[in-house]
Amino acid sequence: MKKHKQKTGFFSHKIVGNLMIYLLVLTVTISGGAFAISRIVSATESEQEVTQVEASDNQESSQASAIEETPPVIERPIETDPYSDIKERLRNNDTQSLKVVFLTFDDGPSTHTPEVLDLLATYNIKATFFTNLHDSDDLAAYYQRIVAEGHTLANHTSSHDYDLYTNSSALMADIQSLRDYQMQLTGTELPKIFRFPGGSLNANETCIQAVVNAGYNYVDWNVSSGDGSSTVPEIPVIESNIINGCRQYDVSVVLCHAEIKDNTRAALPTIIETLLAEGYTFLPMEADYTYPRQLEI
Repeated sequence: MKKHKQKTGFFSHKIVGNLMIYLLVLTVTISGGAFAISRIVSATESEQEVTQVEASDNQESSQASAIEETPPVIERPIETDPYSDIKERLRNNDTQSLKVVFLTFDDGPSTHTPEVLDLLATYNIKATFFTNLHDSDDLAAYYQRIVAEGHTLANHTSSHDYDLYTNSSALMADIQSLRDYQMQLTGTELPKIFRFPGGSLNANETCIQAVVNAGYNYVDWNVSSGDGSSTVPEIPVIESNIINGCRQYDVSVVLCHAEIKDNTRAALPTIIETLLAEGYTFLPMEADYTYPRQLEI
């Protein structure tokens, strides 16, 4: 019986020992696994943090790059018309002490029109050209240049024929023919500004009424160069006619034929320089101003 008890105790101790070893191994294994898992989790979190940092850095870099690549905003000055106040006064017919000159050229264009345009450009002033219909390739470009350089292209009939005053319908057809030609060449809706050949005194009330009904502002003049006759005055006379004439008016409308009269063309520099020095402003005509007329209806 004693031997049997001893054997039983031996196996009991052995089982307990093996169990303790198993538990120890299991504990170590679990601890190792937990440690490994912890390291994996830690590594994963570290990688995520690195990824987030890199993404943040990339985003900041992209934003910085975008800022660098954005072109600077250039503030352009607002263009204003230096003559806006004068033009507003003209529209309101408030002309006292205004000192405005409307330089007008009749019966062109001609082969000398570029000389007149060059001269106006030299002094940086604008004028008004009352043209007829001259249908040639050489002259066609001058209608275009008049408009392109900021001058007013106005209507003086196609034919400049005084017989038109006997028939108002024929007159209006002649006026429309020139307007169509001018707009075809320039591609521009032109202001309806008209001058009767010889002035409105050579027309009649029927013709004038037809012109007004068609929406035109008709214009005569209050200052003349005196070059309308076959005998053209000498250059100093033309200079005096225009300069002294303008001094008499707050708003002067000057009639001349500089495109076809050499002396008038030669007188222009002195006329322009003198009047500019005296504080006059040269403007192109617009359809909503009030102009001198010889015959009102």
